[in-house]
Amino acid sequence: MTQPLHERIEAFMAPRRAEPLELLARLVAIQSGSRNKAGLDRMADEMALVLGQILPETRILPFEGCGNMVQAMTRPAARGEKGIVLVGHMDTVFPADTAFTDYREDETRCFGPGVYDMKGGLVVAVYALKALEHLGLLADMPVTVLCNSDEEIGSPVSRPWIEEQARGALAALVFEGGGTNRDVVTGRKGRLGLRLTVRGRAGHAAKGGPKASAILELAHKIIALEDLNGVAGATLNVGQVSGGIGPNTVPDLASAELDIRFPDQRAQALIEEAAAELTARMTIPGTTAELSPTSGRPAMPQSDGNRRLYAIIRDQARLFGYDLPEELRSGVSDANFIGALGVPVLDGLGPVGDLDHSELEFILKNSIFERIALTAGTIAEIWNHERRL
Repeated sequence: MTQPLHERIEAFMAPRRAEPLELLARLVAIQSGSRNKAGLDRMADEMALVLGQILPETRILPFEGCGNMVQAMTRPAARGEKGIVLVGHMDTVFPADTAFTDYREDETRCFGPGVYDMKGGLVVAVYALKALEHLGLLADMPVTVLCNSDEEIGSPVSRPWIEEQARGALAALVFEGGGTNRDVVTGRKGRLGLRLTVRGRAGHAAKGGPKASAILELAHKIIALEDLNGVAGATLNVGQVSGGIGPNTVPDLASAELDIRFPDQRAQALIEEAAAELTARMTIPGTTAELSPTSGRPAMPQSDGNRRLYAIIRDQARLFGYDLPEELRSGVSDANFIGALGVPVLDGLGPVGDLDHSELEFILKNSIFERIALTAGTIAEIWNHERRL
């Protein structure tokens, strides 16, 4: 009797539990903040080396203005067959001069920059593919792996590349960290970054009387904008302000950086319209204001395609003996771009952890092995499911 696939995956991983942690330690030791091109290029070299041992069509994509990136494919994918796309980013939020550089483990957790966001996810993808290769299942699958270097700053360079490679795919899997309850991500809110610029008239503060203060007008607008929280399920945060040249000068320029999250396109349109109306409504005579976009990602609704993928991965988790919740996550990722193409996508396949973007970042050690097995089984079942249709 043929041994079930989930048991064969577990049998492959059982004697290799040290290997994923060793790879994770190597990746975390490479400082790869989004602006650290030298470190990101080393990350690309390491990922190309590791993936090149599994996937025959692996190459480094060189870039001048950002870190190099990696594309690795099976031969069917390299021939243009549409299949499954795996996406993970190599950059972290920690700059090159950070003091947070060390990897360490205790009995239950791993700590270090990027263990959760998302070098742990890269390790999951690598070892899931290793398992499928060992079992003789990978060679005939059209599988593409994309490792980008600019996700933490909005993927300004890699977005067109990711969209090109993902367009028309059967499915995409993204390896951001898993939720604290083992959740995988079936939907994400969208994000819009805006800059509010207010202009007034400069003058000497000691003269008194009416003044066209850009900062005063900005203050009125900040309070009004913050009151938009909750419109159509959206959130708005004014997170950074600047203006003025000194306390004795009426400021003629002030600005604020806004972060807006929205569940769908309708909510995006409503919150943008409301923000634009507030921008055009002046409280202080002699001032003007304008609102301009700085960055953004579309919403990733919990689409029918995403829910079909979720049904597949949930069934795989049950074979491995546990329940797998789904999550609508407020944060954004490269999955937002992929979902906007109409491609079924799941995110959060990395290990379970928390406190990312801080020096307390961690993952649960056992979850990395759990996610490897889950991902391998899911990739195989997605491909089997598509061939049955």
